[in-house]
Amino acid sequence: MQSFKSVYFADHPANSAKSRHLKLAFGPKDVDLYGAIRPLASEDIRRLLGCETLAKLKDLAAAEGSSLNAFSLRRLRRSTAMPHPGQRDLFEGAPASELPLNPIQATCRGGATEPLHGWYPYLESYSPAFVKELLTAFAPTARHVLDPFAGTGTTPLAVASMGRQAYYCELNPLLQFLTETKAAFLAMPARERFDLAARLRMLAGQLDSCIAGQEPDQQLARAHAETFGSSEFFDNGIFETCLKVRTWLDLLGNQDPNGARAATVATVASLLPCSNMIRRGDLRFRRGRERTRIVPDLVCAIRERLCSMANDLGRLRTIAREPILIAEDAKRLATAPNLGIDAIITSPPYLNGTNYFRNSKIELWFLRALSSAEDLTAYRRRALTAGINDVQATREAPPVSRSVENLVSRLQEQAYDRRIPIMAAHYFADMKQVFAGLSQCVKAGGKLLLDIGDSSYAGIHVDTPTILAELLGAEGWRFEQEVHLRSRLSRNRQRLRQVLLVATASQRPRRNRLPAPPPKWEAFKRELPHQRGDFGKRNWGSPLHSLCSYQGKLKPAIAHHLVCAFTSPGDRLLDPFGGVGTIAFEAALHGVTAWSFDISPVAVSVASAKLAPAAAGECLSLIDELRTFLQAQQPTAEEREAARLIHFNGALSEYFHPKTLDEILLARRFFGSLPVSRPGRAFVLSCLLHVLHGNRPYALSRRSHPITPFAPTGSVEYKALVEKLAAKVQRSLAAKRPPGFVNGSSLFQDATDRWPDEVDQLDAIITSPPFFDSTRFHLANWMRLWFAGWSRADFQIRPRAFVDERQKRGFKVYQPLIRQARERLKPSGTCVFHLGKSRKCDMAREVANVARPWFRKAEVFSESVAHCESHGIRDKGTVVEHAYLVMTS
Repeated sequence: MQSFKSVYFADHPANSAKSRHLKLAFGPKDVDLYGAIRPLASEDIRRLLGCETLAKLKDLAAAEGSSLNAFSLRRLRRSTAMPHPGQRDLFEGAPASELPLNPIQATCRGGATEPLHGWYPYLESYSPAFVKELLTAFAPTARHVLDPFAGTGTTPLAVASMGRQAYYCELNPLLQFLTETKAAFLAMPARERFDLAARLRMLAGQLDSCIAGQEPDQQLARAHAETFGSSEFFDNGIFETCLKVRTWLDLLGNQDPNGARAATVATVASLLPCSNMIRRGDLRFRRGRERTRIVPDLVCAIRERLCSMANDLGRLRTIAREPILIAEDAKRLATAPNLGIDAIITSPPYLNGTNYFRNSKIELWFLRALSSAEDLTAYRRRALTAGINDVQATREAPPVSRSVENLVSRLQEQAYDRRIPIMAAHYFADMKQVFAGLSQCVKAGGKLLLDIGDSSYAGIHVDTPTILAELLGAEGWRFEQEVHLRSRLSRNRQRLRQVLLVATASQRPRRNRLPAPPPKWEAFKRELPHQRGDFGKRNWGSPLHSLCSYQGKLKPAIAHHLVCAFTSPGDRLLDPFGGVGTIAFEAALHGVTAWSFDISPVAVSVASAKLAPAAAGECLSLIDELRTFLQAQQPTAEEREAARLIHFNGALSEYFHPKTLDEILLARRFFGSLPVSRPGRAFVLSCLLHVLHGNRPYALSRRSHPITPFAPTGSVEYKALVEKLAAKVQRSLAAKRPPGFVNGSSLFQDATDRWPDEVDQLDAIITSPPFFDSTRFHLANWMRLWFAGWSRADFQIRPRAFVDERQKRGFKVYQPLIRQARERLKPSGTCVFHLGKSRKCDMAREVANVARPWFRKAEVFSESVAHCESHGIRDKGTVVEHAYLVMTS
């Protein structure tokens, strides 16, 4: 008898390329008739699989010790369902060269054996082969391709592997991380990838010992409690292992960033299989017989995935162009510049009730993207409304079309949940907004290839493809055809379909004219007002600018004139590299609502003290509390030993009289125990940080320097901490804010991470990032960082997150910041960077190159800084000019 593996339908009329897809490749003990039949066109299935042929297939299976079970036959009957009337079947009437594609490639099981694709199982995906075949068939000359719903990155990575430029959108931080990691590994030179594969195998072999000795990450444990309450997603032993793995990954990131990224991917892919949860459409707890399944050991699961990933890395080909995350939210694509997109390939969320953020909440928690229940709600609020839990009762859906109105009306009459018609109304309103944005990005004649399915609720058929085709036409797209991909069944056994919508952009999108430069900016360039008269004086501005000295602080007069040039009272402004709040404070003085970001606890405290005034009574009461604490307590042996390890320009103990040092150690403990939200804490702490070291009588240290603690000189004498602090607080409280002052916010926030939702609809972003190869902020402020809570280990770990360190490896570090700047700015908003120019680096040119996909116009203006004061600092770097990069959309 003929072997089951060697069966061909030789009478098939297609050429050899088609025939290769008709081969029945059954394993000897693992027959899946569904998988074997799916490569065939539905017409071929109907013609070939009569009763007689089906009997022959059963005989062939039996001959090889296999069987066709009821499940396989049920799936066969589903796969042979007739396509919807009016559809074009995937192969029907198409040349073999156009779409020689197994329909299974349009599902998550397609491409399961391809490298990268299986790193994180994602049910809502399709295969790389699907993307490549669609491009070949419908847009063979496309050079720039966009996927507005990228998921785990199948489309952008497949496009990049074809040597084309890919752009994508993705709102979920987990999926962003997976795509960025895969893209980074694909862009590596082959030798670096082979080295990484070897390191992953070594990590896999050492994994038990690496994790066993780690302390559990208590911050992650607290985030779990704050986000999920009493829910127990893991058994106790596995939960503790999760926390230890988090600690290990953080440490590994300092030694081997790429190894840590790969190990993080392996971990997030292992979390769900090792949990008490299961994904069956949506994520839920295991129940019934599901609970009897043996839960894998987390370390073993990570080890297995690391080895599999190492094998995949050896199979990759290097790409020349990394995909670019052009926007998080596809609904905001209208704010992006005209990217000249030739083709769009995507599969938006189906209107099927799936909650995509809840399904990935465990992984998001582990990645520290969730720290409270509100965070999960915020993500769902921004997501395209496709699930019942995405519905926001307070948000009214705008009218979309008559078809949508009729559908919503029918659902209101029949649906078993009142949220279903609201969900449908919002879904199509959101998709209409996405289509409008896509029209702004694509060239005339550009193709849209959209994989979508219909759905059913309470017996009412929701013909999503037909309605979306109608909405495309309303947004200026020429709908061409609907290509049948596969048939499906709803839960109530209603016949559904998965199709490909093909449309063409009918006209070039109109672009608004760029706004004229603000008159005050033109005057700034002509007159350089910050160098003239009182503005040119060293001590110009509010005394609160000197609340705490800080190296690298922008001259307040520059901040003042930039704020005046680009904002008006009542506007909204952000400084993503806020430091001690100079720009944000000048904005607040100008009547502008301002936010300031920084990842230095010193900077955040000082900026908070300026932007959110504290009551004098609270500050003085806090000093009394500190005085009582110092009188009642003594430093512990652990505190003394930890302080002994702090040694930069000199040992910490060399700066202070022993009794003063004891008071400083106790004050450090005191402020570390206070709630961060306590209003007076930031103000009093900032004053204490200022008097910690310096070269005048106000300082607690021996003679040093007020900006950076150079090695101390002079005599050692006792200085009472409370006395010096109280004097500084009294002086600073005397500085008053004007009546038009608007309170602002200083946030502990990495500018390259996702920004809080409240920072939106901005009129201006004005900032001064760390200059290239100049100030090293963690060293210039080491004593204050220590007092604010850093340990010796923190000085080894945390500086790697500072942009002044990261930009040495490339200016791509600014991409997330610039992308979010474009998304959060109003259409008429402006982004201004104050940058350094040196013999080593022209920062304005580098940042402008990075910003090109997001901003249409970039103007650079430079001024010499040869006249600037040194403030007694011996090494101010190699900066010879200051450049102003002004970008508009």
